[in-house]
Amino acid sequence: MISRKLFSKLLALIVGCICIYIAYSSNKSTTYTINGSAYGTYWSVTSTEFIADHHEKNIQKIITNVDMVASNYKANSEVAILNQKPINTPITISSDLYNILDIAKNIHSLSDGSYDITLGKISSELGFSPSFNKDLTQNQFSNYTLLNKDELIVIKSSNNWFDLSSIAKGYAVQLIHNYLVSNNLSNHLIDIGGELIINGTNNNQPWKVGIQNPAALSDDAIYVVQNKNNFLAIATSGEYRNYKIGLDNIKITHTINPKTLTSIKSKALSVTVVHKNSATYADALATAFNVIGYPESIEYANKNNIALMLVVEIDNEFKLMFSDEWYNLGL
Repeated sequence: MISRKLFSKLLALIVGCICIYIAYSSNKSTTYTINGSAYGTYWSVTSTEFIADHHEKNIQKIITNVDMVASNYKANSEVAILNQKPINTPITISSDLYNILDIAKNIHSLSDGSYDITLGKISSELGFSPSFNKDLTQNQFSNYTLLNKDELIVIKSSNNWFDLSSIAKGYAVQLIHNYLVSNNLSNHLIDIGGELIINGTNNNQPWKVGIQNPAALSDDAIYVVQNKNNFLAIATSGEYRNYKIGLDNIKITHTINPKTLTSIKSKALSVTVVHKNSATYADALATAFNVIGYPESIEYANKNNIALMLVVEIDNEFKLMFSDEWYNLGL
């Protein structure tokens, strides 16, 4: 017969083991999230590993630094200062701004000019960014040259303004991802205003991201993407929320067609790009395909092996259209 004292010890041991198991199981399903506001929107980082205070401070520093490089709303941001610099003159810029301008130039070429970051004056004139009481005359032709990456030189060919709102969030997401990986925080979901990276796993399960239904006024997923491929960058562009109603009840969208210098009018209500390597490219490509529109954007995506999903309204119904690469990635 077991004595009362021994029984008590066994009971305590069993209870202790159960508590340890519950704590272990709970920890396995736990995620840690930090968040805040930036760029006129929100940001969040979720990880299955604990995000220490010094990591949170460094992530906040990355977000702040990119804001001071690329903000349309700060007169003292690097891009705002660059916009006031003289043309045809070598100008030294930061490595971050150089990298952003370099990727933007690549997307400009890839999209046959449908992506253009030198439309800042038009954006300001339409009321989507401040004018700083400056002249908003837009030149039809605009370009810039990047020289010697070691010296970080840019030469502007016009007084048009750079507008980096279509690429800066993706760039910040990519920098945060690089930081997390370098600090062994490999399982994470990063989100800045809908520009995302999902990497690793969520407690041995894929991270899942819902693509917003453009017809819904609240959060409602029309499609769910999950990272079966370990790393995925996801960017969505659309005019279903960021627009104004002008004279004669005309809808004025925040995305501008570089070839007409007017707001786009697209059959595609939502454009989502999934990229295997870069959130910066995903962000810019989503805007490029938004400008190109449907069905031409599907043709561009197929030609360049880009994973693209469109939400298109046809005969008063929402239809999802996919590029070949979307299927190749198993999305």
